[in-house]
Amino acid sequence: MRIPTLLPRGRVALSAAILLLPGFWPRAVSADTALLQAADYDNERTLAELLWEHSPDVIEARQQVGIAGSELTKARLFPNPQLDAGWNTIPIGRTNPPNLQDPIGNVPNYTVGISELFELAKRGPRQAAAAAQLESSRAAAAAVFADRYFELLRAVGRIATAQVREGVLSQQVAEGARLLALEHARAEKGEVAGMLVDRSETEQARLIAAQGAARTELETARAECGALVATECPMFDSADAARRYLRQTATAELPAGWSTEIEARRPDLSALGSALRAADQQVTLAKRQAIPDVTVRFGYMYDTFVEAGNQRNSLGLGMQVPLPVFNHGQAELEAASAALLRAQRARTALVASGRLTLEAGARERDLIAGRVTQLQTALANADRLRKTMEGAAQQGGMSQVDVLLARRRYQELMLEGAELDGDAYDAALKVRQAAALFPRPPVEVEEAKQ
Repeated sequence: MRIPTLLPRGRVALSAAILLLPGFWPRAVSADTALLQAADYDNERTLAELLWEHSPDVIEARQQVGIAGSELTKARLFPNPQLDAGWNTIPIGRTNPPNLQDPIGNVPNYTVGISELFELAKRGPRQAAAAAQLESSRAAAAAVFADRYFELLRAVGRIATAQVREGVLSQQVAEGARLLALEHARAEKGEVAGMLVDRSETEQARLIAAQGAARTELETARAECGALVATECPMFDSADAARRYLRQTATAELPAGWSTEIEARRPDLSALGSALRAADQQVTLAKRQAIPDVTVRFGYMYDTFVEAGNQRNSLGLGMQVPLPVFNHGQAELEAASAALLRAQRARTALVASGRLTLEAGARERDLIAGRVTQLQTALANADRLRKTMEGAAQQGGMSQVDVLLARRRYQELMLEGAELDGDAYDAALKVRQAAALFPRPPVEVEEAKQ
């Protein structure tokens, strides 16, 4: 879907394509250099780097990746062997044979042994479940980053929209002051009634209040942006720069319908898919709890009671097998089955929600395109009328009051255009988020660093 010429096409489509290339991610910005400049709003990689390093939610998600990686490392390890030692047959009272010299030194035996647990049919599913859980945590970290990233872009869009509105309203306030001065002069000459002057003063007060509201919205948006990246978010260099940013973002080439490619690209769906695999392996692991594990022991005994005919040196082999009579993994099976069912339902619901969101965003862009066409025609007519009246006023055929009123009408249309730019920007972000078009965070690099 293409927005008409009121929203000129920019470089956003090319930038988005570059950002989505695998591995195209610069080194992270350090805390000492994490300062945001107005020019950085056009560089989504810089915004993404700041967010990756400074968003509390993203930092927490990154930590979970490291924890899941440690669980996989743990699942790949074998159980530690156990070393045991014993001092046995310690004599108490009369010895056999009686009157044995040095009973403590000649009766006891000394044993040392080592035992190892061998899990049967459990290591495979446990390792597979941990690996799938790691993949799920990676995708979940990317999903958290994506949510905060689009929140950041919306905050930047609100900064731009408020700044454009404030710029247009400032022009309206200036034109209103000139119109009010002319109305006072005409009222003093008796050319207009005082009631018209009062109306102009009321209108001027309304414009000043609207300008103050736009400035308040601007500061609120800057505060929201700063809270996400933990640094101050500046204003754009000018209202024209803000308007250009909105229009460039709104004109990106975006998909209008759901596809398997989008489904594979979305990190939240990937996280649920990995969670499904992990839950399935947990179900298998729970079922295999009914298979008893074997503990094998190898030992050595040194016996001092050779007077009784005992063997001085001997070896021993033993095996211990638990009997899964009462607990054979039924509780673990219930938990894993519940997790599997939840992941299946959540993924189905998320796919449906994503499809509806994307399609609604695409329809919204189409509706905005129609509004843009109408506003473009109205702006062209208002601009032509304004220029005609200004030319007539220079030749004495039109009063300055009428010229100022024509300018005000043109500025009101420009104000509507600012709101429409913001709507088009938000609609584009809605489609981008549903289609998972954002810079991919270096989750694997972060895991290696940890």
